[in-house]
Amino acid sequence: MSLKNAIFEIKESIIYQKIGHSEDEFIQKLESKYSLNMGKLIFYFNFLMILSMKYAEMLNPTTQSTKKVNRKWTKDEIEFMFQYITDRQEEGALNITEIIDEIAQLINRGYQSVNYKYYSLVKEKEKKEKESPKFQFTTISQHEVPVLSTETIEKTPTETQVKESSQANEDDLLDILSGLITNVQQLPGIQLNELLRSLYQLTNMALQNQDAVQQIANVKLESDLEKKALKEKLAAMEEQVALEKKRNDELQSEVRKLAKEIMSFSQLGDASKIQNLKSYNQRLNYILDGSGLVVQVSG
Repeated sequence: MSLKNAIFEIKESIIYQKIGHSEDEFIQKLESKYSLNMGKLIFYFNFLMILSMKYAEMLNPTTQSTKKVNRKWTKDEIEFMFQYITDRQEEGALNITEIIDEIAQLINRGYQSVNYKYYSLVKEKEKKEKESPKFQFTTISQHEVPVLSTETIEKTPTETQVKESSQANEDDLLDILSGLITNVQQLPGIQLNELLRSLYQLTNMALQNQDAVQQIANVKLESDLEKKALKEKLAAMEEQVALEKKRNDELQSEVRKLAKEIMSFSQLGDASKIQNLKSYNQRLNYILDGSGLVVQVSG
Protein backbone atom coordinates (compact mmCIF):
# COMPACT_ATOMS: atom_id res chain seq x y z
CA MET A 1 0.00 0.00 0.00
CA SER A 2 2.97 2.34 0.47
CA LEU A 3 3.50 2.72 -3.30
CA LYS A 4 -0.20 3.40 -3.87
CA ASN A 5 -0.31 6.03 -1.10
CA ALA A 6 2.84 7.72 -2.38
CA ILE A 7 1.57 7.97 -5.97
CA PHE A 8 -1.84 9.28 -4.92
CA GLU A 9 -0.08 11.86 -2.72
CA ILE A 10 1.98 12.92 -5.76
CA LYS A 11 -1.18 13.47 -7.80
CA GLU A 12 -2.84 15.45 -5.01
CA SER A 13 0.26 17.60 -4.54
CA ILE A 14 0.41 18.35 -8.27
CA ILE A 15 -3.27 19.31 -8.40
CA TYR A 16 -3.07 21.61 -5.38
CA GLN A 17 0.47 22.84 -6.21
CA LYS A 18 2.10 21.56 -3.03
CA ILE A 19 5.35 20.43 -4.67
CA GLY A 20 7.49 23.31 -3.44
CA HIS A 21 10.61 24.73 -5.04
CA SER A 22 12.50 21.41 -5.47
CA GLU A 23 10.87 18.44 -7.20
CA ASP A 24 13.83 16.21 -6.32
CA GLU A 25 13.52 17.02 -2.63
CA PHE A 26 9.76 16.40 -2.75
CA ILE A 27 10.25 12.96 -4.34
CA GLN A 28 13.03 11.97 -1.92
CA LYS A 29 10.86 12.90 1.07
CA LEU A 30 8.02 10.73 -0.25
CA GLU A 31 10.35 7.78 -0.89
CA SER A 32 11.70 8.10 2.64
CA LYS A 33 8.21 8.56 4.12
CA TYR A 34 6.87 5.36 2.51
CA SER A 35 10.14 3.35 2.72
CA LEU A 36 10.52 3.06 -1.06
CA ASN A 37 13.75 2.51 -2.97
CA MET A 38 15.46 5.67 -4.19
CA GLY A 39 14.35 6.53 -7.72
CA LYS A 40 11.15 4.48 -7.47
CA LEU A 41 8.79 7.46 -7.87
CA ILE A 42 10.51 9.55 -10.55
CA PHE A 43 8.71 7.72 -13.40
CA TYR A 44 5.30 8.21 -11.78
CA PHE A 45 6.01 11.86 -10.89
CA ASN A 46 7.03 12.76 -14.46
CA PHE A 47 4.03 10.97 -15.97
CA LEU A 48 1.49 12.56 -13.62
CA MET A 49 3.05 16.01 -14.05
CA ILE A 50 2.77 15.82 -17.86
CA LEU A 51 -0.71 14.28 -17.67
CA SER A 52 -1.93 17.13 -15.47
CA MET A 53 -0.67 19.71 -17.98
CA LYS A 54 -2.31 17.90 -20.91
CA TYR A 55 -5.54 17.47 -18.96
CA ALA A 56 -5.60 21.19 -18.12
CA GLU A 57 -5.18 22.04 -21.81
CA MET A 58 -7.98 19.65 -22.72
CA LEU A 59 -10.36 21.35 -20.25
CA ASN A 60 -9.46 24.86 -21.48
CA PRO A 61 -12.51 26.21 -23.35
CA THR A 62 -10.30 28.22 -25.69
CA THR A 63 -8.57 25.11 -27.03
CA GLN A 64 -11.34 22.53 -26.82
CA SER A 65 -14.67 22.53 -28.63
CA THR A 66 -17.90 22.03 -26.74
CA LYS A 67 -18.41 18.64 -28.43
CA LYS A 68 -17.27 15.77 -26.23
CA VAL A 69 -14.35 13.84 -27.74
CA ASN A 70 -13.21 10.43 -26.52
CA ARG A 71 -9.59 10.41 -25.41
CA LYS A 72 -7.33 8.09 -27.33
CA TRP A 73 -4.97 5.93 -25.32
CA THR A 74 -1.36 7.02 -25.54
CA LYS A 75 1.75 4.86 -25.29
CA ASP A 76 2.66 6.64 -22.06
CA GLU A 77 -0.68 5.76 -20.48
CA ILE A 78 -0.33 2.09 -21.49
CA GLU A 79 3.21 1.99 -20.15
CA PHE A 80 2.04 3.61 -16.90
CA MET A 81 -0.80 1.09 -16.54
CA PHE A 82 1.40 -2.00 -16.87
CA GLN A 83 4.22 -0.51 -14.78
CA TYR A 84 1.78 0.34 -11.98
CA ILE A 85 0.20 -3.14 -12.11
CA THR A 86 3.63 -4.80 -11.94
CA ASP A 87 4.83 -2.66 -9.03
CA ARG A 88 1.58 -3.06 -7.08
CA GLN A 89 1.62 -6.84 -7.52
CA GLU A 90 5.26 -6.96 -6.39
CA GLU A 91 4.16 -4.97 -3.37
CA GLY A 92 1.60 -7.69 -2.56
CA ALA A 93 -1.64 -6.40 -4.13
CA LEU A 94 -3.40 -9.37 -5.75
CA ASN A 95 -6.85 -7.96 -6.56
CA ILE A 96 -6.53 -6.80 -10.18
CA THR A 97 -9.97 -5.16 -10.00
CA GLU A 98 -8.82 -2.80 -7.25
CA ILE A 99 -5.59 -2.04 -9.08
CA ILE A 100 -7.47 -1.16 -12.30
CA ASP A 101 -9.76 1.11 -10.29
CA GLU A 102 -6.69 2.89 -8.85
CA ILE A 103 -5.26 3.38 -12.35
CA ALA A 104 -8.56 4.86 -13.54
CA GLN A 105 -8.43 7.43 -10.74
CA LEU A 106 -4.80 8.30 -11.40
CA ILE A 107 -5.10 8.86 -15.17
CA ASN A 108 -8.59 10.43 -15.09
CA ARG A 109 -10.34 7.65 -17.02
CA GLY A 110 -13.40 5.53 -16.39
CA TYR A 111 -13.02 2.11 -14.82
CA GLN A 112 -14.60 0.36 -17.83
CA SER A 113 -12.19 2.07 -20.21
CA VAL A 114 -9.11 0.94 -18.25
CA ASN A 115 -10.53 -2.56 -17.71
CA TYR A 116 -11.27 -3.04 -21.42
CA LYS A 117 -7.88 -1.69 -22.52
CA TYR A 118 -5.96 -3.88 -20.09
CA TYR A 119 -7.67 -7.18 -20.95
CA SER A 120 -7.65 -6.50 -24.70
CA LEU A 121 -3.87 -5.92 -24.59
CA VAL A 122 -3.36 -9.03 -22.48
CA LYS A 123 -5.35 -11.16 -24.94
CA GLU A 124 -3.44 -9.68 -27.87
CA LYS A 125 -0.15 -10.50 -26.18
CA GLU A 126 -1.23 -14.07 -25.42
CA LYS A 127 -2.30 -14.54 -29.05
CA LYS A 128 1.08 -13.39 -30.33
CA GLU A 129 2.89 -15.69 -27.90
CA LYS A 130 0.90 -18.69 -29.17
CA GLU A 131 1.70 -17.86 -32.78
CA SER A 132 5.45 -17.44 -32.21
CA PRO A 133 7.94 -19.72 -30.35
CA LYS A 134 8.90 -18.66 -26.86
CA PHE A 135 12.46 -17.95 -25.84
CA GLN A 136 13.70 -17.48 -22.31
CA PHE A 137 16.38 -14.84 -21.84
CA THR A 138 18.35 -14.60 -18.63
CA THR A 139 19.90 -11.21 -17.85
CA ILE A 140 22.49 -10.20 -15.28
CA SER A 141 23.41 -6.81 -13.90
CA GLN A 142 26.00 -4.74 -15.72
CA HIS A 143 28.73 -5.06 -13.10
CA GLU A 144 28.52 -8.85 -13.34
CA VAL A 145 29.15 -8.97 -17.09
CA PRO A 146 32.62 -10.51 -17.68
CA VAL A 147 35.12 -8.70 -19.84
CA LEU A 148 35.96 -11.87 -21.76
CA SER A 149 33.81 -14.92 -22.40
CA THR A 150 34.71 -17.93 -20.25
CA GLU A 151 33.26 -20.38 -22.77
CA THR A 152 33.56 -20.80 -26.53
CA ILE A 153 30.73 -21.65 -28.90
CA GLU A 154 31.52 -24.90 -30.61
CA LYS A 155 30.80 -25.69 -34.27
CA THR A 156 30.58 -22.06 -35.19
CA PRO A 157 30.75 -21.58 -38.97
CA THR A 158 33.90 -19.95 -40.26
CA GLU A 159 31.77 -17.19 -41.80
CA THR A 160 30.89 -15.94 -38.30
CA GLN A 161 34.47 -15.31 -37.31
CA VAL A 162 35.38 -11.66 -36.99
CA LYS A 163 38.07 -10.81 -39.48
CA GLU A 164 41.22 -9.04 -38.36
CA SER A 165 40.77 -6.48 -41.08
CA SER A 166 37.36 -5.44 -39.69
CA GLN A 167 38.78 -5.24 -36.15
CA ALA A 168 41.35 -2.78 -37.36
CA ASN A 169 38.65 -0.49 -38.68
CA GLU A 170 36.89 0.17 -35.35
CA ASP A 171 35.97 3.71 -36.34
CA ASP A 172 33.65 2.54 -39.09
CA LEU A 173 30.30 2.27 -37.28
CA LEU A 174 28.45 0.70 -40.20
CA ASP A 175 31.00 -2.12 -40.50
CA ILE A 176 30.80 -2.77 -36.77
CA LEU A 177 27.00 -2.94 -36.83
CA SER A 178 27.01 -5.15 -39.90
CA GLY A 179 29.43 -7.57 -38.26
CA LEU A 180 27.42 -7.56 -35.04
CA ILE A 181 24.17 -8.36 -36.88
CA THR A 182 25.86 -11.16 -38.85
CA ASN A 183 27.25 -12.72 -35.68
CA VAL A 184 23.99 -12.47 -33.73
CA GLN A 185 22.07 -14.13 -36.58
CA GLN A 186 24.30 -17.17 -36.24
CA LEU A 187 23.71 -17.58 -32.48
CA PRO A 188 21.21 -20.36 -31.69
CA GLY A 189 18.01 -19.45 -29.88
CA ILE A 190 18.16 -15.68 -30.51
CA GLN A 191 15.75 -13.72 -32.69
CA LEU A 192 17.52 -10.68 -34.03
CA ASN A 193 14.28 -8.80 -34.78
CA GLU A 194 13.06 -9.15 -31.19
CA LEU A 195 16.45 -8.13 -29.83
CA LEU A 196 16.60 -4.99 -31.99
CA ARG A 197 12.96 -4.17 -31.24
CA SER A 198 13.66 -4.33 -27.51
CA LEU A 199 16.71 -2.09 -27.96
CA TYR A 200 14.61 0.38 -29.94
CA GLN A 201 11.93 0.43 -27.25
CA LEU A 202 14.53 1.11 -24.57
CA THR A 203 16.02 4.03 -26.50
CA ASN A 204 12.54 5.35 -27.25
CA MET A 205 11.64 5.27 -23.55
CA ALA A 206 14.89 7.09 -22.76
CA LEU A 207 14.03 9.84 -25.27
CA GLN A 208 10.51 10.16 -23.86
CA ASN A 209 11.87 10.53 -20.34
CA GLN A 210 14.33 13.11 -21.61
CA ASP A 211 11.50 15.07 -23.24
CA ALA A 212 9.46 14.82 -20.03
CA VAL A 213 12.35 16.19 -17.97
CA GLN A 214 12.80 19.05 -20.46
CA GLN A 215 9.09 19.91 -20.36
CA ILE A 216 9.14 19.98 -16.57
CA ALA A 217 12.27 22.17 -16.66
CA ASN A 218 10.52 24.58 -19.06
CA VAL A 219 7.45 24.77 -16.83
CA LYS A 220 9.65 25.43 -13.80
CA LEU A 221 11.55 28.15 -15.70
CA GLU A 222 8.31 29.87 -16.72
CA SER A 223 7.08 29.70 -13.15
CA ASP A 224 10.33 31.22 -11.86
CA LEU A 225 10.12 34.04 -14.41
CA GLU A 226 6.52 34.78 -13.42
CA LYS A 227 7.51 34.84 -9.75
CA LYS A 228 10.39 37.20 -10.50
CA ALA A 229 8.14 39.55 -12.50
CA LEU A 230 5.58 39.51 -9.69
CA LYS A 231 8.24 40.34 -7.09
CA GLU A 232 9.50 43.26 -9.20
CA LYS A 233 5.95 44.58 -9.64
CA LEU A 234 5.29 44.26 -5.91
CA ALA A 235 8.54 46.07 -5.08
CA ALA A 236 7.59 48.92 -7.43
CA MET A 237 4.16 49.19 -5.80
CA GLU A 238 5.71 49.23 -2.32
CA GLU A 239 8.08 51.99 -3.41
CA GLN A 240 5.17 54.01 -4.83
CA VAL A 241 3.18 53.56 -1.61
CA ALA A 242 6.16 54.73 0.46
CA LEU A 243 6.57 57.80 -1.76
CA GLU A 244 2.87 58.67 -1.48
CA LYS A 245 3.03 58.26 2.30
CA LYS A 246 5.99 60.59 2.52
CA ARG A 247 4.22 63.15 0.37
CA ASN A 248 1.07 62.87 2.46
CA ASP A 249 3.03 63.35 5.69
CA GLU A 250 4.59 66.53 4.29
CA LEU A 251 1.18 67.88 3.28
CA GLN A 252 -0.26 67.09 6.69
CA SER A 253 2.61 69.00 8.31
CA GLU A 254 1.88 72.03 6.13
CA VAL A 255 -1.82 71.80 6.97
CA ARG A 256 -1.01 71.84 10.67
CA LYS A 257 1.14 74.95 10.19
CA LEU A 258 -1.73 76.61 8.32
CA ALA A 259 -4.16 75.69 11.09
CA LYS A 260 -1.89 77.29 13.69
CA GLU A 261 -1.58 80.49 11.68
CA ILE A 262 -5.36 80.65 11.19
CA MET A 263 -5.88 80.12 14.92
CA SER A 264 -3.37 82.86 15.77
CA PHE A 265 -5.01 85.24 13.31
CA SER A 266 -8.48 84.53 14.71
CA GLN A 267 -7.29 85.52 18.19
CA LEU A 268 -6.21 89.03 17.08
CA GLY A 269 -8.41 92.01 17.65
CA ASP A 270 -10.39 93.60 14.82
CA ALA A 271 -7.90 96.41 14.28
CA SER A 272 -4.94 94.01 14.27
CA LYS A 273 -6.73 91.64 11.86
CA ILE A 274 -7.31 94.49 9.39
CA GLN A 275 -3.72 95.68 9.79
CA ASN A 276 -2.20 92.20 9.23
CA LEU A 277 -4.71 90.85 6.69
CA LYS A 278 -2.98 92.26 3.63
CA SER A 279 0.49 90.95 4.57
CA TYR A 280 -1.03 87.62 5.69
CA ASN A 281 -2.75 87.07 2.34
CA GLN A 282 0.46 87.85 0.51
CA ARG A 283 2.38 85.25 2.49
CA LEU A 284 -0.32 82.54 2.33
CA ASN A 285 -0.72 80.49 -0.80
CA TYR A 286 -2.52 77.19 -0.88
CA ILE A 287 -4.05 74.89 -3.49
CA LEU A 288 -7.30 72.93 -3.10
CA ASP A 289 -8.25 69.73 -4.88
CA GLY A 290 -11.69 69.04 -6.43
CA SER A 291 -13.22 68.01 -3.12
CA GLY A 292 -12.04 71.10 -1.28
CA LEU A 293 -9.17 69.47 0.61
CA VAL A 294 -5.85 71.25 0.93
CA VAL A 295 -3.21 69.48 -1.14
CA GLN A 296 -0.40 72.08 -1.08
CA VAL A 297 0.40 74.99 1.24
CA SER A 298 3.24 77.48 0.93
CA GLY A 299 3.99 80.79 2.53
